[in-house]
Amino acid sequence: MSEHILKDGRTLILRDPALADAQELIDYLKIVGGETDFLLADENGIEGLTLEGEQSWITSTLESPHTKMFVGTIDGEIILVCDVRAAGRTRIAHVGGVAITIKRAYWHLGIGHIAMQAMIDFAKSTGTLRTLSLEVREGNERAISLYKRFGFVEVGRHKARINVRGTYYDEILMDLDLTQA
Repeated sequence: MSEHILKDGRTLILRDPALADAQELIDYLKIVGGETDFLLADENGIEGLTLEGEQSWITSTLESPHTKMFVGTIDGEIILVCDVRAAGRTRIAHVGGVAITIKRAYWHLGIGHIAMQAMIDFAKSTGTLRTLSLEVREGNERAISLYKRFGFVEVGRHKARINVRGTYYDEILMDLDLTQA
């Protein structure tokens, strides 16, 4: 667990998820999915996600030495979820996927920066992860700017990969070489 003072003076607590968080995390995905079109989840959250499925996800995350989920809270409310998830196959086990979501009411407070630094620090601490990889929807300039500030570079695109209410967007692929960062 770590504490971070935000731009508005409030304290963000970064911690591991707990099984007791499972239902709140499911509800959180519906909230953040309904607040922006930049996520793969929408106001329905993740299709087919059950309480048992979320608990299993939390358990597997906590048991993996090269995977880390951070839950960010302010005054006990989950406002951030991010993770570094190591690839499961031996030949690509040195690559970690990165994901981050923040409730809209907490944007512009430096939380994305704190979360990204925590994920990079964790990845470096594993001694195994050499590359962090992420996908971001074109047009999400604030997120792309954050990733670039940390050294992520665009390595490719999936053309028209994301469909939001009938409009197709490219998915931008970005990597961070941890051996150079």
